[in-house]
Amino acid sequence: MSIITEEPSRSGSPEQPSQAVTSSWQVLKNRNFLLLWMAQLISLTILNAANYGLIVLVQDTTNSVILVGLAIIAFQLPAFPFGAIAGVIVDWFDKRQVLWISNALRMGTMLLMCLSLLSNPTNIWPLFILIFLTALIGQFFTPAEGSSIPLLVGERELMPALALFNITLTVSMVIGFLLLGGLVTTLFPPFTLQLGSLVLHMKSIDMLFLMVALLYGVCTILILCIPARAFEQAHVNNNNNKPTNVTTREAIVHLWHDMVEGWNIVRADHLLFFSVIQLSVIGIIMLLVGELAGTFVTAILHRPAADMALILAPAGIGLVGASVLAPRITERFEKMKLTTTGLIALAAGFMLLIVSQKIAFWLDPAHGAESPFLLIFTMALVFFLGAALGLINVPTQTLMQERAPEEGRARVISLQFMMYNIGSIPVLLFAAVIAKVLDINWLVVVVSASLLLFCWWGRWYTGKQGLLHFK
Repeated sequence: MSIITEEPSRSGSPEQPSQAVTSSWQVLKNRNFLLLWMAQLISLTILNAANYGLIVLVQDTTNSVILVGLAIIAFQLPAFPFGAIAGVIVDWFDKRQVLWISNALRMGTMLLMCLSLLSNPTNIWPLFILIFLTALIGQFFTPAEGSSIPLLVGERELMPALALFNITLTVSMVIGFLLLGGLVTTLFPPFTLQLGSLVLHMKSIDMLFLMVALLYGVCTILILCIPARAFEQAHVNNNNNKPTNVTTREAIVHLWHDMVEGWNIVRADHLLFFSVIQLSVIGIIMLLVGELAGTFVTAILHRPAADMALILAPAGIGLVGASVLAPRITERFEKMKLTTTGLIALAAGFMLLIVSQKIAFWLDPAHGAESPFLLIFTMALVFFLGAALGLINVPTQTLMQERAPEEGRARVISLQFMMYNIGSIPVLLFAAVIAKVLDINWLVVVVSASLLLFCWWGRWYTGKQGLLHFK
């Protein structure tokens, strides 16, 4: 069943008090949502594991930072311009079909990656193409998945469902990139498999891609276990009745028209546009934290880069914890006030990272940057930063889902995902360079000031339609 998306909710007036919000874990009693959530958890985890495997393989094979950067871009680039196009196409078709077909296709690309390595382990260029195709297919899966949530849960379950998906996003990154990928490449030693006259020299990376392919097959089965009637919505049935014997030119014109219409949907609603921009900004901030964690550990804390888990782990715990508590917190506080507070707290937390260095040198000049105080205070601060990110992310995701009309929700989600990826590509390429040229502390100051300016702009922009008190 889908949530209520009535037009009066777009007027800018406060929402009426709703029923008590279900907890994040109670929503898993909804069988259809549970199957979708399990498919999301597995698919995101193995996608991150595959990305880890490709980066390790390129680094070991070429020892080239440029090629490692190209590998990262290969699975980030499809979001532009294919993200918006995929959102339009998803709105034309049944969400269930899009979900299981995209998983099945990604299973095929992972099998091809494994076969490519077995045939020529030193040729990495086919892997770049295949990971690009995998990410391209994911552009269809992501909006179909996001726009399916309101169809499978009730209105009172929407916030907990989105919070759980946000938790899953973070957990899957940790499990897939930092745990699963490393475990498989460590636990599976190379071996030789002989099938008649065919001799296969299997390496741990080969096993990783093979396992990812098999798990994509599991995700396909999970989606097929959800009844087709659970995804029913009127505009899909109407699109199915449209004549199919159209020319290529007509199809392109129709596609462009729907893309423009999706953009117009976002631009027509100030709060929807703001939530799309804010989600993209916060996503890039999270990426920036991950990119600069190693540099901060080595340059500021004077520790080996392997210790960057000391930075990422508390931030992840804070993000997950805040995401769990966000549905309850939003029962007492207005969403816009909560996100504004989170942005100010985020900017203040970044500035305190610089202040803590000065305090550490003042309290313990003998040890300076190696002072235990600095390490403990930094870990506490990044936990605080992770919690602030969670308190911004979950309410903003909910605002975007609630304000987007059902017939255009996939296009809105896809547009947001595309904007995030467009912004993240220069971050991946230039973050380390910027930190080296400006010094990482100056970069932190720039980020803090930018967050405060964005917060001011958000207050002004949403205030133009009296939307500051949207709950």
